[in-house]
Amino acid sequence: MLCQFAHQFPYFVESFLEQGRSLRRRFREETVTDVMMGSLITAGGGRVVVEFPNEPVTGADMEWNFVNTSDGTFFRILLQAKQAYGEGKSWMRHGYKELLHTSGTGPNLQAETLCDTARAPGSATYPLYILYHPAQTCALVQKYGSTLLSGVNLADGFVIEKLVKAANTRALRTRNKSLKAIAPHLFSLTDLFCPPTVCPVGPVAFAPGMFPIPMYVSTATGRPVLGVPIPPTPRDIRDRIANRRKGDLAWTSEMQDTTVPEVPRVSETIPDDVKAIIARRVDGAVGAPEPLNRWRMTFITTIPRDVPGAPSAES
Repeated sequence: MLCQFAHQFPYFVESFLEQGRSLRRRFREETVTDVMMGSLITAGGGRVVVEFPNEPVTGADMEWNFVNTSDGTFFRILLQAKQAYGEGKSWMRHGYKELLHTSGTGPNLQAETLCDTARAPGSATYPLYILYHPAQTCALVQKYGSTLLSGVNLADGFVIEKLVKAANTRALRTRNKSLKAIAPHLFSLTDLFCPPTVCPVGPVAFAPGMFPIPMYVSTATGRPVLGVPIPPTPRDIRDRIANRRKGDLAWTSEMQDTTVPEVPRVSETIPDDVKAIIARRVDGAVGAPEPLNRWRMTFITTIPRDVPGAPSAES
């Protein structure tokens, strides 16, 4: 299930990237992202549709679509992946050397393109960065007294955009892409995927083509429920991002003088291109996916709001 994946996958990434440090050619973030996609297919339990669908267009490496087919709601996350690099015993000298890249071959900053895409009116889209760290970097931060850093962390795209756009001197370019500047804003995959959402055994759990396997799953109440683990609903994801932003004290102090969009509302309409994805997966509809060059994942939930005992647990 996705919550278990969120706990375990970061440890794999730490070790994987650390092994790459001893090789003449290190693993890049593209490799980690590819492995992540394969792992999410398994963790999704048949409710995750994966396609390799235009990074220069959106500034994103991944597009995660969260859909509830029962009530027609939708929420999208655009993610840009970056890997941390660094040598020496000071974690503050480690950082994301490719954070200031432009989008494609044009002059636009990648972070700005990502956030501009999310700012489109009515898009129900939010920008995040997904950041990969080798074990050495994680150990240095833990030695400093923090357990926040792991092999995989997330950061708000609007925070990264502000840091990138403000890097107009050599000193700021070095500072603003450093782990020291970004660490206060990091959060974990578990903040997004845990606690698990469970659909109790019943007709609604057995959506066509989803291959459900009922199991006992512990919910936020601490009580085991016999049901089918499913991806978080669009409202779960939207609320978890909003709650994370409220709890980010560094965000409060640094972003209060900046015009930053609110976390958008969940869309009450599933976009046509996402409907086509679901139709191909669930109904066996014929038709090739549109050609894109980023990973696109669609997390499908089939759970009415009024199903009793079907917790949509908040983090």
